[in-house]
Amino acid sequence: MSAYQHYDFLALDRPLDENQRSRLRDLSTRATITATSFTNEYHWGDFRGDPARLMRTHFDVFAYFAEWGTRWIMISAPSSILRPADIKPYLLTEAAYSTTGKGRTVISLLSQDEEPDFVEYPVGLAGIAPVRAELLGGDRRLLYLAWLLSVQADDELDDGEVEPPVPAGLGDLSAPLRAVAEFLRIDSDLLSVAAQVSPPLPTGNDRRGEMTGWIENLPVKEKDRLLGLVVEGGAARARSRMLQAFQVQTRGGPAIAEGTRTVRELWSAAGELRARREREEAALEAQREQRRGEEAAAAREARLEGLAGRGEAAWQEVEERISTKLPEEYDRAVSLLADLHALAERQGERDAFARPLREMRERHRRKSGLQRRMDEAGLER
Repeated sequence: MSAYQHYDFLALDRPLDENQRSRLRDLSTRATITATSFTNEYHWGDFRGDPARLMRTHFDVFAYFAEWGTRWIMISAPSSILRPADIKPYLLTEAAYSTTGKGRTVISLLSQDEEPDFVEYPVGLAGIAPVRAELLGGDRRLLYLAWLLSVQADDELDDGEVEPPVPAGLGDLSAPLRAVAEFLRIDSDLLSVAAQVSPPLPTGNDRRGEMTGWIENLPVKEKDRLLGLVVEGGAARARSRMLQAFQVQTRGGPAIAEGTRTVRELWSAAGELRARREREEAALEAQREQRRGEEAAAAREARLEGLAGRGEAAWQEVEERISTKLPEEYDRAVSLLADLHALAERQGERDAFARPLREMRERHRRKSGLQRRMDEAGLER
C-alpha cells in the first residue's frame, strides 16, 4: 500500500562532513543530501534511519509529515544552551517532550490527527527552522506552543493542570512561530485565549539600545571568548550565550506572566471564543448574503428593463446561441429564456411566452443537454 511521507533534516551549527554524508547515504539511496540537509519523500516503503538518533548526532532541526495525519518537529541544541531545567515545565507529555544525551537536548513535538492529510508537505522546513534561534535566544513562545500541543492531545493532561509561565508576545507570533503553529495544527482559539495574558514584546529600539550598552561593558576576556566561538563556526552558540547572559544580568528579555489558568479554564474560554466568533462570522455572512441577494435582484431588474424593448430580437439571440451547440452557449440561452419568462409573468403575457417556448423545445427536441437545462430552469414544456 502506498503512503506519502516526507522527511526533512537541517544542520545549522555545523556542516556535515564527508563521512557523515556517506553514512546518511547508506540509510537512503534516493535522498537529497547536502552539507547542511537531508531530504527524502516516500510513496512506498519507509526511512531506515532513526530520526531521534540523527538529531543527537547530525542535525539541529527536523520536520516530518505523513498523509495519515502525523506531523512531527524536533529541535536539537547543546544542553549547555538549551538547558533541560528551563524547558521542563512546558514539555510534559508524549506529544511534547525532551531527551538529553551526549551533551545535547532534543525537543520533540508530535501532532497526530485521525483525519488523513490529502496534501503533500504543506510547509518547508526553511520556514520553521528560525524558531530554533529564537528559542536559543531565550524566547519561550515555542515552548508554550508545545504545552498547548499537549493540551490538545487526548487525555495527555488533567483538566486541573495549571499552565506554565506565559511568555511575552503570544499574540504577536513571528513568521516561523506561526508556521510551527499551523504545521502542528495548534487550535487558533486556544492560542488566542492563551495570548490574552501574554505581556507585550519589548520594542526593538529600546532593547537594542540597552544591549549596545551591555556589550560595551562586557569584560575583554568574555568578548574574546565569544569572538573565538564565531571564528570556530559557532556564531549561533555565541549569539545564544550573549542573549541569555544579557537577559539574566539585565532582565532585558521579554516579560513572562505567571501561569494561573487550568487546562479546563483554557478550553472553556476557547469554546466561548469560538462560539462568539462563529456567531459573528454567521452574522457577517448573512449580511453578505443579503447584499448579494439585493445586488442580484437589482441586476436582474436592470436586465428585465433592457429586455422589455427587445422583442423578437431576444428570441433570435436565443436561437443563435443554441445553434452553436456549445454547452456554455446553452447556459446563456437558457438564462436569457428565464429572463424572458420572468418578464412575461410580470407583464401578464404567459401565453405569449409559452407558445414560442413550446415551438423552440420541439425544434430542438434531440438536444438532450439543452432540454435538461430548460427543465432545471423550470421552463416547462
